[in-house]
Amino acid sequence: MEIQRVIKEIRQGKVAPIYVLYGTEQYIMDETVRLIEETLLDEASRDFNYNTYDLRETPIQTVLQDAETFPFMGEKRVIRASYAMLLTGAKLPSSAPEHDVNALISYAGNPPDYSVLIIEVAADKLDERKKAVKALRKDGLIIECAPLKEGALAEWAMRQAKHYGVQMSTAAAELLIAMSGTQLGRLDKEIEKMAVYVGAGEEITEDTVEMLATRELEHDIFRLIDKVARLQIEDAVRMYYDLQRLNTGSSETKGEGEPLKILTLLARQFRILLQIKTLTPRGYSPQQMASLLGIHPYVAKLANEQAHAFSEKALRRILHRLAEEDIRIKTGQIDKVLALELFILELKDMMIAS
Repeated sequence: MEIQRVIKEIRQGKVAPIYVLYGTEQYIMDETVRLIEETLLDEASRDFNYNTYDLRETPIQTVLQDAETFPFMGEKRVIRASYAMLLTGAKLPSSAPEHDVNALISYAGNPPDYSVLIIEVAADKLDERKKAVKALRKDGLIIECAPLKEGALAEWAMRQAKHYGVQMSTAAAELLIAMSGTQLGRLDKEIEKMAVYVGAGEEITEDTVEMLATRELEHDIFRLIDKVARLQIEDAVRMYYDLQRLNTGSSETKGEGEPLKILTLLARQFRILLQIKTLTPRGYSPQQMASLLGIHPYVAKLANEQAHAFSEKALRRILHRLAEEDIRIKTGQIDKVLALELFILELKDMMIAS
C-alpha cells in the first residue's frame, strides 16, 4: 500500500494491527510510527504501552509475547521491532538471535485487537519467497518507505512548510533540495529553521534558502563544476578558496574542504556526467539513469542539464587528469592545495582542447 494512503487512514483513526515498513527512508518510518503513537497513546499511558526492540538482539518471539500482553492504563499497546532482516534474503550473522518464524506466521494470522505491531526492515526489498513475508502480506500492511521521487520531493517540502505555518514556492523547494540534499530528516530541520526565521504566515523564498540553508559539500562541488561549465573559471577558483576555509573552520566543518576529499567528489561528479553523457543517446530518461547510477532522480536531472556543457571527450580527459593528480598528491610530487588550484585553472583548456 502507498504510504500516503496509510498516513491518511491513520489520521482518520483507522489503525491496522500489523505494519511492515521496509525501505531506506528512515524519516518516513519514524514519522509513521510517531503518527500511530499520537493516534493511539496518551502521555499518561505511553510509558506503559509503548516498547521498542532491536531484532539484531531480541528474538521475534519475545516481541510477540509483549504484543500479546494486555495494555496497562490504556486501550492499546504499540510495539516497534526494528532491523527485521529475517524477512529479507540477507544472511544473518552468527551472533543474531534464533527467531521463531512460525510464531510470527501464527501471530500474523490472528493478531490481538489491543496491540499494534510495527516491524521495520532497513532494506530495499523483502524476500517474497519466505512464508513469513507471505503471511504478513496477506494479513498485515506492507509499506515501502523509499526516497521520494523528484516531483514528490518538492511537493513534500512545500507541505512541510505549511505544517510549520509558512509558505514555500516550488523554486525555493527545489533550490533547498539541490543545496541540502534529498534526506527528508535533514530537509525537515532546514525548513523548520527557515520557518522560524521568516515568521508565521510569511514565505520561504529562494533568497531565504540561499542565506540560511546548510550546504552539503557535494552541492558546492556541483556549483563549482557549474561555474566551469559556464567558463567562469575565476568564480570556480574563488569557490575552491571558500571550500578551503571550511578545512580550517570550526570543528563542525573542519575537514569538509580537505583537498583530497574535494578531488574525490570532483571525480565522482565528473564520472556521473560522463555516464549520463553516454546513456542519454541511448534513450534513457533521467529517472532510468538515476536508477542505474544509484543517485536520486532530482540529482540525475540536474546532472543531465550540466552534462550538456561538456563533450564526452572532455569528460574523459578531465577524469584522466584527476586520476593523475591523485597519484601526484599521494606520492608527494605536488602540494595537494596547489594541485587542485592548478587543475581548476586548466579545466577551461581541457574543455575546449580538440
